[in-house]
Amino acid sequence: MILEYEKKQSIYAANGCEHIVNGVVRFDDLIRTDYIPTNFSGEPKNFLLRDKHIEWEAKHIEFEKKIHKEWLEELGYGTSEYSVDFTTHEIIFNILSQNYTTDGLEVTASDTI
Repeated sequence: MILEYEKKQSIYAANGCEHIVNGVVRFDDLIRTDYIPTNFSGEPKNFLLRDKHIEWEAKHIEFEKKIHKEWLEELGYGTSEYSVDFTTHEIIFNILSQNYTTDGLEVTASDTI
């Protein structure tokens, strides 16, 4: 299954974020990003962040990964056995999360190579 969802951004508070840049007080908009499922019955999620934040991209990626896990749980998938590919949004079974035996020998993931 591929998680399909819309991302919608809107101004939550115009000039609502006071911060200092090079000693100058600035006011920037607080931006709300909504993540709305379109092909599954997960709860919509939202994230607030100041416009032009220096870590804008990283913060949004971090949040999106977090909601992928939340949606897996809402859909009944175990988050130790399943994950969501960040690029394709496909739900993937993590084969290394399972322990298998072969001729009485346990086969597990290696810590080092």
